[in-house]
Amino acid sequence: MNCDLGSHHLAYDIAGPEAAPVVLLSHCFSSNRHFFDAQMAALSGYRVLRYDTRGHGESGMPPGPYGLDGLGDDVIGLIDGLGIDRVHFIGVSMGGMIGQNLALRFPDRLASLGLVNTLSRYSDAGRQKWRDWADEVSLNGVESLYDELMPRWLTPKELADNGPGFRFMSAAFRSFSPTAFAWIAHAIATDLDYSDTLKNITTPTFVVASPEDPGIPQASSELLADEIPNAELTWLSPAHHLATLEHPDRFNEIVLDFLSRHTPV
Repeated sequence: MNCDLGSHHLAYDIAGPEAAPVVLLSHCFSSNRHFFDAQMAALSGYRVLRYDTRGHGESGMPPGPYGLDGLGDDVIGLIDGLGIDRVHFIGVSMGGMIGQNLALRFPDRLASLGLVNTLSRYSDAGRQKWRDWADEVSLNGVESLYDELMPRWLTPKELADNGPGFRFMSAAFRSFSPTAFAWIAHAIATDLDYSDTLKNITTPTFVVASPEDPGIPQASSELLADEIPNAELTWLSPAHHLATLEHPDRFNEIVLDFLSRHTPV
């Protein structure tokens, strides 16, 4: 299904009991809504909304470059279009950046917040890395970064075993638009700067992270948990950046436990 936002559309799926609380799932960079296929059965008691971020999957790609406010506005436009007041928002990596944006700008629209393998601010070197990646892809296509990014995202075992997480991300990344890569990278490199305002997030929050994540320093994950009032931190290991793809069952347990404690009976 598609939601028309005027300048572009968002592709989405929604499933589950119509009267149940809504859980909105926001995927990682260069992926799509099927990143969460392994969560659907576990979340069958909820109304689950998945969408493709602009420039990803089957969603439209309005002119860029993008900003995180625009990516957050897309989510509000989507739930407004579906007549949904509040959601339990769970975001992975880029999705977690969007989640922080929403929690700071639209706290009344979130019943809870899940931040998975994400961070609130990059170092100067991290910002430059995103700019360098965007330049490389613009010149030589996404395939030029394939061998660099796959080992950052997934463990050697997942790669060697040709596991389902690797197969999914391999196909998603290879189909990703170089233009969308550059425009989303701009949003991440330019706008992600929430560390000093995390204390203002009032939404009940859980954080999932991996100590071996090459892209997210352990201290960055701990900062989220320390600065967001009453946030809960759980480690998934062994894993690299996309821990939920390698530990779907454990992740499902974490999500269900949190939601059970933050959903009105």
